[in-house]
Amino acid sequence: MLIGVAGCRKKEQQAARPMQAPEVAVEIVTPVTAPGNYEFIAQTEASRVVEIRARVQGFLLKRHFEEGGQVKEGDLLFTIDPRSFEANLQIARAQLAQAKAQMALAESNLSRVKEGVEKGGIAQADLDRAQAQRDEAVAEVKLSEARVTNSELELSYTKVLSPVSGTIGRAEKQEGALVDSGQNSLLATSQQVDPIYVNFNVSERDVLKWRSDVATGKIKLVNDKHLPTQITLSDGTVFESTGSINFVDVKVDPNTGTAMIRAEFPNKESRLLPGQYVKLKILGVSRPNVLTVPQEAVLNTPNGTFVMVVGDDGNAERRPVTLGDWLGSDWVVEFGIKPGEKVIVDNLQKVQPGSPVRIVGTVPAPGAGSDAPKTLEKK
Repeated sequence: MLIGVAGCRKKEQQAARPMQAPEVAVEIVTPVTAPGNYEFIAQTEASRVVEIRARVQGFLLKRHFEEGGQVKEGDLLFTIDPRSFEANLQIARAQLAQAKAQMALAESNLSRVKEGVEKGGIAQADLDRAQAQRDEAVAEVKLSEARVTNSELELSYTKVLSPVSGTIGRAEKQEGALVDSGQNSLLATSQQVDPIYVNFNVSERDVLKWRSDVATGKIKLVNDKHLPTQITLSDGTVFESTGSINFVDVKVDPNTGTAMIRAEFPNKESRLLPGQYVKLKILGVSRPNVLTVPQEAVLNTPNGTFVMVVGDDGNAERRPVTLGDWLGSDWVVEFGIKPGEKVIVDNLQKVQPGSPVRIVGTVPAPGAGSDAPKTLEKK
């Protein structure tokens, strides 16, 4: 009987004793400056694509390059049979010499007529006729000079030179083929890949958000005219050279709802080839006053994402949050918490909303120990 009474009293004492508040560690929410995370799938493109075409009609005598090889600006690519153009040039030069001789004769005749008019032995009409003959001879000289220039130009077109430095494709015409300046003119295509372009598309929503964030100061740009960029190749290696954005399309494609943006990269060894898919990252963008929480502080439930914070009364509060990007081992929190709040980072399984907790430790927050927000590098 005594044993039973003693057991009942012990249970009553345990029931009357209040539950001990769980011990937790917290992190004080501190603003940091985070790098902007802007990555896109992009595709490389030659900075210049030039069709090598014949400009005169003739038979193709010789190809002077190796298909698929490198050519420099001014290199000789093709030779078209020049013999007919050389003959035309000789004819034009002979006609020019003849025109000059006629002009000299007309000028001499004009001088004699002028003297005769002054002495009164020749009529004024004869002077007018001599003046017209001289002017006609001068015009014929100019016409002959133009014919010589045109013949020299056509002769120069028989040597087809490379207009750019780059990679040349296969020859579209072989030796002996008849080419002209019309539909039968394409000889080859050359591409300049240094520098090389990298194109990527951005949705209309992202373009509007970018402009809004820049205007409101949510993001800061190192250089608002030429943002630096970096690309990662398909094998995971980072391309050694840094590029910069040099063009933003002025329109949105109504079919895709995106705008095209282009970056330019130096490509001296032609490591990048046109048509490659790469991952492009925009550098030089920072986000000031970003709030973060450790990964272990985030609770994912069917009803949403939450963190637990310690209120001014010492009780735990369940706080729904909207998460952004990763920042190292932390989550960026877009909405839901404020600077200075205490976020619980451990022992969460023992914490109940509205119940008291006992803080036994404070985890150093990003930027702790400095009055100014600290810049963190994204891992």
